[in-house]
Amino acid sequence: MQITVYGATGTFGRRLTEQLRGKGHSVIAAHRGVGVDTYRGEGVTEAAEGSDVLVDCVNFMTNNRHKALDFFSRSSRSIAMAAAENPGAAVACLSIAFRPEVARSSILGYYQGKDMQERIYQRLVPSDQLLMFRSAQWFELVETMTTRIGPVAMVPKMRVRALAAEEASRMMTEAIDAGERGPIEAAGPEISDFPTIAKKIAASEAEAARDEAAEEGAAGEDTAASAPARSAQSSRATTIVPVPLPGPLSGEGLIPKSPRLSEITVDEWLRMR
Repeated sequence: MQITVYGATGTFGRRLTEQLRGKGHSVIAAHRGVGVDTYRGEGVTEAAEGSDVLVDCVNFMTNNRHKALDFFSRSSRSIAMAAAENPGAAVACLSIAFRPEVARSSILGYYQGKDMQERIYQRLVPSDQLLMFRSAQWFELVETMTTRIGPVAMVPKMRVRALAAEEASRMMTEAIDAGERGPIEAAGPEISDFPTIAKKIAASEAEAARDEAAEEGAAGEDTAASAPARSAQSSRATTIVPVPLPGPLSGEGLIPKSPRLSEITVDEWLRMR
């Protein structure tokens, strides 16, 4: 198949593009760097020409409700219009696994934007041509949503069933390759929360820093001035401070009900990094 991936250079899109090509598909990597802007509608139709599947991996991280609704509504409409000009072309949208009560909450406008995105595709794309791939949060997102002040890391206390972005892209690749349609949810093997995952990431980074310092010391590469600094840095613990969130984000709002499961735990993901 020929597949156009919009947002092909992002955290997810880059992985998806590589994996689709690994399956033997011809992939058009569409992104702003090559003149494709789904928000402005520039180059979107041209990038879709001749493709069997149009994949929306475009993202815009904002908690501002108006900005999120504006971005995702305009971006999804431009891709849906490109699909309409390519009769028979399917649309695969990367979305997020969340329950309706999350979209109704005013805490994070981002989820309202994603809910709007889904509704636009459901209205403009025939159901037999639409794949809605709803991924649970990725382990990588924990670091993105962490606010650091020196050795202190403030992490939102969101209850999740997280998985690795690599695993989510693999599962979406398999769904596209198999020609699946309809909604699909994907998640990790464990229910946890962001602070717990953040503690494991911090512990893994501290261990890696200690190992690096020990290797340099054994190789005789440390100078008298630099060795104490590195030793102090590697032994400094990061203090994780959970930030409570009211409403469904700290409850079951982000836990998929019947997802396809990755087998890679956060501990295994950390060992593979």
